[in-house]
Order: sequence, then structure tokens, then C-alpha cells
Amino acid sequence: MSRRWWSCPVCTVLGLAGLALLVWLLIGRGDGQADAVRQRTAADAAQVLGAAGFPWAGLQIDNEVGRIVGEAPSPAQRAAAYAAASTALRPMMGVPGVFARLEDDQTSPAPTLPAPALVVAAASRAPVAASGPLSAEDCQVAMAQVLEARQIRFKLASAELDPSSVPLLEQLHTLSMRCPQARMRVDGHTDAQGDAAANMRLSQRRAQAVVDALVRRGVPVSRLQAQGFGQERLLDQGRTPEAHERNRRIEFHLASKAP
Repeated sequence: MSRRWWSCPVCTVLGLAGLALLVWLLIGRGDGQADAVRQRTAADAAQVLGAAGFPWAGLQIDNEVGRIVGEAPSPAQRAAAYAAASTALRPMMGVPGVFARLEDDQTSPAPTLPAPALVVAAASRAPVAASGPLSAEDCQVAMAQVLEARQIRFKLASAELDPSSVPLLEQLHTLSMRCPQARMRVDGHTDAQGDAAANMRLSQRRAQAVVDALVRRGVPVSRLQAQGFGQERLLDQGRTPEAHERNRRIEFHLASKAP
């Protein structure tokens, strides 16, 4: 698929729609060529993404799930590639045997920090000392316990911090200053409502807003990193208001600085 083909959006959509029809006919007949069509779909998708400015991105089809894969240079590039794929590859979605939904399975460069499971384990541990310096591990425990009790809140569909969260940010700032040797990654998460690409961007902005708030309070920017995960890491798969509330969250992941 050439850049000229990509420059004609109507041609692109019609071409992918025609491919979708071909796959439908093949699957309906039980034709063994279905695997070959899926491979062709993945190859065409890689060309579309490359022409759109994302040469590192590709499509991997597994159990009717299309995943955008590749080593993204930044979270913003990852979100942009996913948004482009959501539009350009839409004609193929829902076709039996190809992929029924699109997910983002890309990775981006980031420090190796504790996994989310550490937060759950940390929150169940005994409280740390009320004063004095803390190790990175103890600081992680203390922050997890604070965020277990209440969450940082934002205005609706916005990355603007709610004024009610100022005391919580002050508490997190105080804890962060007790472990000056620790690097901190601030993770933003949304619920599964709305567009996945928009949720990815919103989660990144919210994580960055928390980082900015901590920097304004005196935490060195060199210790901090913002990372948005959108709706990729839901804690609750339910569709109730309570489930959505649990999934909308900010998490802190800490690691000791390299010697």
C-alpha cells in the first residue's frame, strides 16, 4: 500500500471494506485461506500506519483481537498511533475471524519500576513510621496506604485538579520528601467509558498534572515521570458507577535511584 493510497482516505476505507467483504466470504465458506487474509490484513495495516507517520507500529491479530504493537518513542506517539488505527482500520473490525476489537499493546521507553501488584501488597502492610526518612519501599507503602483511603480527583472529563484534592497532594508531597533517593512514576488511569484513545490522552494529562503539582511544591522534576495508561489496566471489569469510580485513579510507583 503506497503513500498515494493513504493520501486518499476514501480509497483507503473502500479498500479495507473490500478486504473485509472478502474475509467474510472466506470465513463463511470455511476456507483455509482465512489465515492468509489475516496476515495480509496485518501487513496492510503496518503500511497504513507507516504512511501515517508511525513506522514503528504494526497490527497483531490474536483470537479476534487486533493489537497495535511496536516500540513507541513516547506515550503521545502511542496514543496518536492508536487513534489513527482506530479510524483507518475500522472497516475490518467486527469481521468474524479477523478481529472484533482493537486494543493498544504498544510499549514505550520508561524506567523499570514496581508493577501495579506492588501497590496492592503494599497497602495491606503495617503503617510506616510517622516521621523521619523512608526507604523507597517504605515510601511506596505509605503512598499506597494514603491512596487506598482516598483518591486524587479531577474536574469532569478534565485534567484540572479538583480543589478538594489539595490536602491529599500536600500529604503525598510530604511523603515524597521523606524518600529523596526514590524515583517516582505517576500513573494515570481512566474508566472504560468513552473513546479509548481519548482516555489514553486524558490519563496522560492527569498524571502530568499531578507531577506538575508536586514540582510546584518542591519535588525535583528529575525524580518524576508521568505515564498515562487510559483504560488498559482496569481494576474492576464491571459497568456500574462504583466500578468506574474504582478504575479512575492515580497510582505512584517508586524505585531507588541508580547508584
